Amino acid sequence: MPSFLGNQRNNMSRLTHVLDFDNSNHSCVYLMTKSFRIYNNYTLNEAINFAETKGLSLSIYIIQPHEENPKNIEYFKNMISDLSENLGKFSDEVSFKLREEVSESLFDSVQAIFIDKMYLRFDLDFYEKIKAISYKNKINLFTVEANVFVPVMIASNKEEYSAKTIRNKINSKLSSYRDECLTGHKLTKAEKESFEVLTDFLQNKLSFYHLHNDPSLNYTSLLSPYLKFGFISPVSIYNRSIHLKSENLDDFLEELIVRRELAYNFVYYNPTYDDFNYLTYDWAYRTMNHHLKDNRKYIYTKEDYVNFRTHDPYFNAAMKEMIYLGRMHSYMRMYWCKKIIEWSRTYEEAYTIAIELNNHYFLDGLTPNGYAGVAWCFGKHDRAWTERDIFGKLRYMNANGLERKFDIAEYVRKINLLGKEE
Repeated sequence: MPSFLGNQRNNMSRLTHVLDFDNSNHSCVYLMTKSFRIYNNYTLNEAINFAETKGLSLSIYIIQPHEENPKNIEYFKNMISDLSENLGKFSDEVSFKLREEVSESLFDSVQAIFIDKMYLRFDLDFYEKIKAISYKNKINLFTVEANVFVPVMIASNKEEYSAKTIRNKINSKLSSYRDECLTGHKLTKAEKESFEVLTDFLQNKLSFYHLHNDPSLNYTSLLSPYLKFGFISPVSIYNRSIHLKSENLDDFLEELIVRRELAYNFVYYNPTYDDFNYLTYDWAYRTMNHHLKDNRKYIYTKEDYVNFRTHDPYFNAAMKEMIYLGRMHSYMRMYWCKKIIEWSRTYEEAYTIAIELNNHYFLDGLTPNGYAGVAWCFGKHDRAWTERDIFGKLRYMNANGLERKFDIAEYVRKINLLGKEE
């Protein structure tokens, strides 16, 4: 009989031994599902070490990620074009698989399966399939948290209320998780591009990062798609940043680690993270219920948004950035979602539209950060603000604020030029 060890791990380890069997089979499998890299790929490192220690052959299956937009799949496949070749250094069998192609027959004579830790519902469905195969065939199963800095269960044992409540829990453990692995190998195309984007940010943008909220400028890191697909580890970014003398470094690391991993904490400890009725706080639901029947001057549909048919040029520009480039300036993402709340018949309708657009068009969609970012617009990880129509005590954003703080017309001009190029 197996012993279920899902919560047992070394206190400083990223590894969890989920299913434990006395198994003498002669091979080991790594299912690469979230960490499509070699450099600082902690799951790959664990699989290599296990195979070498046990004298096993190692097979690596690159599993196509779940995406809703064919453009994102095209981007992913282009970025990993040389990954199989580079992984050949560690394995005689490296192949690409669609999720539906992964079946029991792949695991004949397998002693252990290693898989990247997964958090969202569509990933957990795949993981449960692998877990059932492992259990049925008495195969050891290991998960490794390779794409967060501090493993979620070690950072906190509960759903945290805000960045303030989790910040010290994460920051106090950073020194224990900054070790690197598999660093002496040729970089893949995706890894090389990730490090080039990081280098450009550190050399040319970090000193201006205090201006990163300005949509008319370009001082954001642009690293989120690379983090989403696991082309680069947050540990790699941290270790290349921490020695720099910049007054903006702490703010950047707050976004990279604390805010990002607060999102992972949210989806891990809240199984209803994507259910409008259970994703935010009581005060937020009370204020939304109180203002549900407030008069809404404009009502728009998802089709209006994707065809740029609102009265708001700033919102329309943000939508163009989303559709043309698969990204949106971080400040405009907040404004974008707040306007959807303002222009929808109900708050639940607004949430549904925002999530659908987020997950379909953004290259970094379908991530814990995407779900937490939309939930934030409905009060999650935020506080109650001054009461006003429609929003109640939810944080409010408007066009006047954009015009007061930024050269928002310059942002619109740049995006509209992009539209003409398209």
